[in-house]
Amino acid sequence: MSNSTNMNALSQAEMERFQKLSNEFEPDVQGPLVSTKQSSHSIAMEYANADPILATKTNDLAVTHPTTRVMKGDGNCGWRAVAFGYFETLFTMRDPIHVQQELIRIKSLNSYLDRVGLQEHLYEVFVDATEDIFAQTSQAIHNGDQDETFLVNAFNEEYSSQAIITHFRLLTSAWMKLNPDRYEAYLTMPLDQYCATRIEPVRTEIDEVGLQALVDGVIKVSGIGVEILYLDRSEGEHVTPHILTDSRPSQATIRLLYRPGHYDILYRAEPTVNMTPMVNLQYDMSSNLTPWDQGALNFDVSSHLMSIPNLMADPGFGMGAPMSPISPMPPVSPAPTSPFRVSPPQEMYPSPIQSHVPSHAQSHASIPSIPVSSPPPVMPSAAPPPMTTLPSRSSDGPQIRLNPLVMKPNLSHSLPVTTPFKK
Repeated sequence: MSNSTNMNALSQAEMERFQKLSNEFEPDVQGPLVSTKQSSHSIAMEYANADPILATKTNDLAVTHPTTRVMKGDGNCGWRAVAFGYFETLFTMRDPIHVQQELIRIKSLNSYLDRVGLQEHLYEVFVDATEDIFAQTSQAIHNGDQDETFLVNAFNEEYSSQAIITHFRLLTSAWMKLNPDRYEAYLTMPLDQYCATRIEPVRTEIDEVGLQALVDGVIKVSGIGVEILYLDRSEGEHVTPHILTDSRPSQATIRLLYRPGHYDILYRAEPTVNMTPMVNLQYDMSSNLTPWDQGALNFDVSSHLMSIPNLMADPGFGMGAPMSPISPMPPVSPAPTSPFRVSPPQEMYPSPIQSHVPSHAQSHASIPSIPVSSPPPVMPSAAPPPMTTLPSRSSDGPQIRLNPLVMKPNLSHSLPVTTPFKK
């Protein structure tokens, strides 16, 4: 005898009994109600041998949203994902004042329940469970906790989890009944029947209309965004995003991955910041200086050489004197030859009275004034240290003081002393 014949032989009472058993059937789903964070590559592995479009999208998802949190598929996964994501986002924001404001606001929504005819003793136990999660969130922020383990533990406790979800279900149902015009056009049944059969009963999965109502009535005013990423066979290489709130997606956003009949939470990749090392750039007015010694290290202007203390450029530079016979500067208006010269070695330590700029040098208007500090007086008993004879130079202008970094190996490595100006 065929199955259809057996079914037709059943009485109406037996058919109703089988229907009731079917409605109350609960699959034996393993795993916690809310998992810890895990890699989204696990989702990609599930679809590795599936439709190529789904395989491509899940591989891309593992890059853009590398972390996921799995909800148990017991009929409450959508409600649980939003409720958990709401408290997790409040905890992540680390604003105890905002948490307190949200507690006051959620408690004020009891007026919705009163207005639709629910009595307080019927819903107060669910409100208490929600208030307890608010208290735990505030305490965790105050203690400086760095992870959301307390939330995971709370939502994995069957009674606490079911009570919070039931509270959110009742608030959503009341909101829809108080705002019927916003949802009736999208329903295939009267709104009261829809709430009684699709919103309020335990273990009935949330659909698109119910999810929008949950966001509108409970989540939206908190300032937390809600975004759904649909994993479907639509064209493209990326999952299809849909924002349920007016605000643009931000860090304060609950991101849900929707697969037919199931919701999980996704976490977007953290933006990376490229830290460019700070460089102390010091430069002179020229990019070409004649080497002090033709056989020495090439003396190009750079941030490293110009940062050497007391390394002075030729004062003649900028006053019309050419800097290099090989690569002359562009022609400029002539200027008088600088009256300054380097004192001979035997006069390296003149008396302070003689160390000054001659008065007639002030008459050259084109020569900028150069502050010259007098060298410290030398005690008669202290003989000056022997100085290395400097190589000759064709120009008679002031010279660049010898620096150990540009000296030839055969020159003395004694500490050079700044040469004072003297006529």
